[in-house]
Amino acid sequence: MLKASTSNKLKQHISTKMGQLEYRHKDIFLFKNGIYGFENLKEFIITSLPYEDTPKNYKCLQSETEKNLTLIIMNVMVNPNGASIIDAVDLETHLLSKNLALKDVAIFLVTSVYNERGKQRVSVNTAAPIILQPSTQEGWQFILDSPAYNVKHYVV
Repeated sequence: MLKASTSNKLKQHISTKMGQLEYRHKDIFLFKNGIYGFENLKEFIITSLPYEDTPKNYKCLQSETEKNLTLIIMNVMVNPNGASIIDAVDLETHLLSKNLALKDVAIFLVTSVYNERGKQRVSVNTAAPIILQPSTQEGWQFILDSPAYNVKHYVV
């Protein structure tokens, strides 16, 4: 059996609808409750998109078992002292319920790309952020119950 530090160095590949994705053991996150709409799927790989011109804050959330389930997610910064796409206060209750601190997690929003009247539009789901804790390789999706957040929050 390989030690975790050794297995983190070994690259693995998975064929998906996005093409070949490369990942390591440290890129797999356990979602004990799954994600909304896919509660039966528990393990997801977080990896870079396979396109050279993709901004670094966009990643793939790929089911490890369902090869056709790939979501594009966008990493967002939540400023505890100021304006952000998500208010830190609105995350606080959810984070505390999991004994998490804002400084210890990464926050992502599921991204959708639309073609509306010949124009490409990009939206993010601010109502259901995905929270990752890299130190434990765990993930959660929270529902923010506030009219301030939308399933379709346009960014482009």
